[in-house]
Amino acid sequence: GEWGEQHGKVLLHTGTVRMKEQLMYLSGVTGFLMAWAIGAQDVSNALGTCVGSKAVTTAQAILIGGVFEFLGSLMGGEVAHTISKGMIQMSAIQSNVDLYVMLMFCTLFGTFCWLAIATYFSLPVSTTHSMVGSILGLGFVTYDLTDLNTTTLVTILGSWITSPVLGCIISYVIFFIIYHRILSKPYPEAKALELLPYFYGFTVGILVLFLCLAGPLAFRTSLTQGSIICMLISTVVAFVVDLRIQHKHAVVTHLKNSPRSDFRRKSPKTPMKPERSFIPLEKLSPQDHHPVTINSPGKSEKEMNLLAAEKHFTGLMILTACVVAFAHGSNDISNAIGPFSVVMEANMQGDISENKPIPKSVLMCGGLGIVIGLATYGNRVMATVGEKITKLTFTRGFAAQIGTALTVLSATIMGLSVSTTHCLIGAIAGVALVESASKINKKTLRKIVVSWIITMPAAATCSLLALVVCYRVFDPVQSNA
Repeated sequence: GEWGEQHGKVLLHTGTVRMKEQLMYLSGVTGFLMAWAIGAQDVSNALGTCVGSKAVTTAQAILIGGVFEFLGSLMGGEVAHTISKGMIQMSAIQSNVDLYVMLMFCTLFGTFCWLAIATYFSLPVSTTHSMVGSILGLGFVTYDLTDLNTTTLVTILGSWITSPVLGCIISYVIFFIIYHRILSKPYPEAKALELLPYFYGFTVGILVLFLCLAGPLAFRTSLTQGSIICMLISTVVAFVVDLRIQHKHAVVTHLKNSPRSDFRRKSPKTPMKPERSFIPLEKLSPQDHHPVTINSPGKSEKEMNLLAAEKHFTGLMILTACVVAFAHGSNDISNAIGPFSVVMEANMQGDISENKPIPKSVLMCGGLGIVIGLATYGNRVMATVGEKITKLTFTRGFAAQIGTALTVLSATIMGLSVSTTHCLIGAIAGVALVESASKINKKTLRKIVVSWIITMPAAATCSLLALVVCYRVFDPVQSNA
């Protein structure tokens, strides 16, 4: 009798270990597929504005997204901890590790199934919503309400409301400045050249401040130190950009005054214009534009000047695309590798600790999966976000992306998992509101909002179905009865 009881315990333990091993391998594969789905869905959302404004091609966006998403994913440990261990009380997790391991696998699998469906129908749904919806659905079924970490849940759910609003406000303010200080002026190109150094300094400063507050541990600083470093680097960047603009303008003016210049080559019947001396930027007129904007057929002088002003924001669009991709990688990588890291930890150590950091190797694998997803399937969703919500130019795309980056990076610093899709859609709406609410494509926006509403229950349903299957297949008590 005693031997049989001990033998039964050994069989039960063996079945539990085997279950953990099998779930670890399955979670690894599913986590990588989740990263692929994030690349196909959320990264496409993040870079859609850049493609929609024609600042970069789809291939260039994939390259930018691949590099900076991977780098950003290495900074995503804190948010991954919130997703994997912050929504259920640690005492409840540690009281039944096997159950939580199974829940984490079902969360991954159910979320991936929903994202695959949404991506197939080109719905820009939120990966974060899907993941949290899955964890909440499984948590309600398998735990008591007191076991849910209500403080973290309220904070996350609250951030889903505040993040798009914040993205909308930031983008509205930035584009309001651009619209009234540049685009509505008689000579917008001259005003654009005056303000470009400040925009470059501001954009680079955001990335520097984030690296100081949430980058590698060896380089992290306090908020005060980070702010000082940010201001110094922003000032240097603005100064360098201003020098470059002044130098480029001086070269163009010199070429115009050169007898051999193509700008002065006229037909014999056309008299040569008198020589021009160097003209300060603040006194630029339509005749002093960059040669790209001269002699555009079918365009009035005002339209040519406006196009020239927009063209100067191409570099800022590309720069902010890099910042948005970095911000997205630092935040949304948690959705792929957070649950898997818990399953791996339980299998390797037999327990789940509260403060164990996410291994860099796991973060790197997640980043690689995101890059592959973006490269193989991301172009389908880029068109929806980048072109169908509102017409995007370089200035509008820049304002939308910088608003998105600021919001997502702030959430990452606080360890909150927010929806990059939410932030971006809110930012694009904020840009459109500067001119008129009629600029927003309400039909597309309505379709996106509906997909957001159904995301949480749909992902939870998929995860619950996965849990039913897991209980029948992996339950060690049932398999060793």
